[in-house]
Amino acid sequence: MHDVSPLRGDGSVYAESFSRNIGILTEGEQEALAAATVLVVGSGGIGSNCLATLARMGVGGFHIVDPDIFELANINRQFGATVSNDGRFKVDVLREAILDINPDARVTVCREYFSRAIADRVFDGVDICIDAIDFYRIEDHLTFHRAARARGLYVLMGSPVGFSACLQVFDPDGMTLADYCGIRDGQPEMEKQLRYACGIVPRLAHISYYDVSKQGSNTDFMQGSGPSVASACVLAAALVASEIVMILLNRHRPRAIPHTLQYDPCTQRYEAVYLDGGMTAYDPTDVLETITDKSSLVVNIFDHFYRKVHAATLELRDGGSLCYRSEGKGPPLLLIPPVGGDTSFWARQAPQLADRFRVITVDNRGAGRSSGLPHDADCATMAADILELVAHLDLEQVVLAGCAMGGLIALQAALMAPGKIGGISLCSAYLAADDTILSVTEDWRRRARQAGMGAVFDDSIEYLFGQDYRARNADELYKLKTFYRVNEQHVDEFCKQTLIANRFAPLTDPKGISCPVQILHGGADRLVVPQHAATLASAMGAPPPVILQGAGHFLTWENAAQYNHLLTEFALAAQTEGARA
Repeated sequence: MHDVSPLRGDGSVYAESFSRNIGILTEGEQEALAAATVLVVGSGGIGSNCLATLARMGVGGFHIVDPDIFELANINRQFGATVSNDGRFKVDVLREAILDINPDARVTVCREYFSRAIADRVFDGVDICIDAIDFYRIEDHLTFHRAARARGLYVLMGSPVGFSACLQVFDPDGMTLADYCGIRDGQPEMEKQLRYACGIVPRLAHISYYDVSKQGSNTDFMQGSGPSVASACVLAAALVASEIVMILLNRHRPRAIPHTLQYDPCTQRYEAVYLDGGMTAYDPTDVLETITDKSSLVVNIFDHFYRKVHAATLELRDGGSLCYRSEGKGPPLLLIPPVGGDTSFWARQAPQLADRFRVITVDNRGAGRSSGLPHDADCATMAADILELVAHLDLEQVVLAGCAMGGLIALQAALMAPGKIGGISLCSAYLAADDTILSVTEDWRRRARQAGMGAVFDDSIEYLFGQDYRARNADELYKLKTFYRVNEQHVDEFCKQTLIANRFAPLTDPKGISCPVQILHGGADRLVVPQHAATLASAMGAPPPVILQGAGHFLTWENAAQYNHLLTEFALAAQTEGARA
């Protein structure tokens, strides 16, 4: 801190300007603030309001780092953003504003993004730091935190979420940002970004009115944009500024990470949370239970990162492993996903069906948290995994329900273990792959190897979902793409699974199947056309298929309510028949 005494001497502008602080602050504390220097990286909704607040509290020194200029879109929330300042560098406007508040202030500015190259310069003489970097610049956040920690400096963060204000304090001797959020080298950038987002608001105090999953939320993680309002920015900045003053004046030892705070004026919820071990040790089950739509992006992200790590794992006899989950009570119903799917594929089934059944969902080998597939695996290998899980859980007369490749696995399992399976429900399945299936999936494999799995998902949308659904739910599908970026299947495993499905052939005559069969199919399925359902039913001697008109390949998602109703009726009837037998 600088050795200055701005309160001494007659006619002091500083003494007069900040006289109303005295009584809450002592004169000695006010002098300490005048001598302090704060580094603020980022001068948007949080950074600009922090600067304004700290300047009015009498902090005497500021280093401001930001390369951006003011735009009209900043006016709703950023101090210094006005029509007359449109197009001006933010740091220049804020320097002028601070000097207009306190002409004796020491203000240096840097029109650059933060990087290690400028660290020595901008940290020079700094007592404490504010991370107000753009929310979506995750690597800049991490770089800044490492640099501050190396210099033994606290870093404070404030975040607006809906009407909420959030506060995080990072002690240079405490948990790092990366450790708290569970961010590791090698993770996809989208995963790092979403883990950071989750760490800010672990208790989701705002979720009842502001859910980024929903259409109209104006939040786009892939493009790095989202809404914020002035009241939340000012409130968050006030929390940061207050804590900065407390630390500079040694008023108290801050509650540093893994303590977090969120206050929401709309819901009137105050969430002060301590997460021993950080977000990697967090179980969000009680929070997610309050969210009605269990298939939403928020639910699936929190579930994928934090809850699913506690899912059970079966160590298979051949050395592989199978991740599975069990929920609910009642007769057993085991849901088998399609290529690339894991337990999250059934987000619109499992929570609802668990009211009537013991629902088991599984990550097929080659997807999710299960191990990879053996190089010589076929559909019988994957069916054997399911049967080993059935035996492990001691399931009697279990009904298997599978979508696409999951249906092929269910059929194969029923043929391999007659008498063990209570019924099979096959959705979007087939007896043998035709030229369309072979050609489209070969294109997907080529695309996966050349451009990655994200490109495959983008290309496959028109085959996986019906045209009407795509037209009505563009925002929802876009959110699914976001989730897919953090739940991507490995290219090699995707290729293995699609080839296994392409080469499917029943091990024995499917007419000899001994359990009840249900066949469901989307009338607008372009990948596995509806004729496959009729062919399959005929070959199995099963009842005629139920065609859901207008539905695409993933009718389990598009027509979830209708699918759940049909599956429930079938499973209950099959298990009643099995009990009588």
